[in-house]
Amino acid sequence: MTPQEVQSKTIAWLRFPMIIGVLLIHSYNPIHPKGDVFVFVRNLSSEVVARFCVPLFFLIAGYLFFYKLKQFNGATYREKLRKRASSLLVPYLFWNLWAIATYVVLQEVFELRTLAYGPVDRVETWQIADYLRCFWDIRAPHYPLVYPLWFVRDLMVTVLLTPLVYAGIKRLPHLFIVALFVAWISGFSFRVTGLNTGAIFFFSIGALLSIQGRNMVTECRKIQRFSWVAYPAIALADTLCKGTVATTYLHPAGLLLGIVFTFNITSWLIEKEKIRPRHFLASGSFFVYAAHEQMLSQIRKTLVTFVPDTSETAAFILYLLPLLLTVGITLALYYLQQRFVPALSRFTVGKRD
Repeated sequence: MTPQEVQSKTIAWLRFPMIIGVLLIHSYNPIHPKGDVFVFVRNLSSEVVARFCVPLFFLIAGYLFFYKLKQFNGATYREKLRKRASSLLVPYLFWNLWAIATYVVLQEVFELRTLAYGPVDRVETWQIADYLRCFWDIRAPHYPLVYPLWFVRDLMVTVLLTPLVYAGIKRLPHLFIVALFVAWISGFSFRVTGLNTGAIFFFSIGALLSIQGRNMVTECRKIQRFSWVAYPAIALADTLCKGTVATTYLHPAGLLLGIVFTFNITSWLIEKEKIRPRHFLASGSFFVYAAHEQMLSQIRKTLVTFVPDTSETAAFILYLLPLLLTVGITLALYYLQQRFVPALSRFTVGKRD
């Protein structure tokens, strides 16, 4: 198996587990923690391990954007924007429009005034500004209506900045990356919706590797043994030190090393033929990501009435069962879509060349 094949299969295999990581982040509920074991497991999985999934998405996006690109000019830029409009903008618009339509049906047909997160203003009272905020909200916390899609929004903005990213990497690669690292680690914010320092930093790391013709797996393996020892230790320390000043240093280090660790362990298992990419899971990962938000919260809210949050066992059930049910339901919906209306995938997951 060539290094390129290992890298391709590693990226393909990681798509679905990274989405599970996103769902783990959204499964975090700090309100009623029960038992030290549960708190430790919840913090380790949702607040530490799962947290490098989003940076890894940005890194891979940057790598694939410039992959095998011989030159980057105006024509190339326009073609890339056209493709990203199909794969990012179209599903971004679709899912937010779908959420608006869902609100209308729930309010007008079922007379529901409260969703999983609380009361929702009647859509009939919305002004034009309210509709626009569903897609681009300049007010804190700056989320679109389907809030997990902030990632897609920030990625689209970062893609618009790729001429600057390309110029920085070609002219002053080390200084450019170091400057972005300092901006990210210091918590610098542009205070502009969609302009995300972390997104630009990790996207640019992937872009650097791609523009310079490097293989991500090969680069990560340069510190393979170190990552296998260092990341579990840092993840454990980050979990145990949660809420202290130590996490200020441990958490960013864990994000960076977690990405390297994940590439190393996944590529090693692929080479040993212990795992292999599943096309259905890889292709359906975006559908799960886009469709899970209200479902996950509503399932948890419903389960609380059947499983009172009074013990550590109940806490584990309310933490994991909604996630498992959400993944199962969304994958089933994706299967039905691909089976009976595959053309709809152009809107739900985007057209990917």
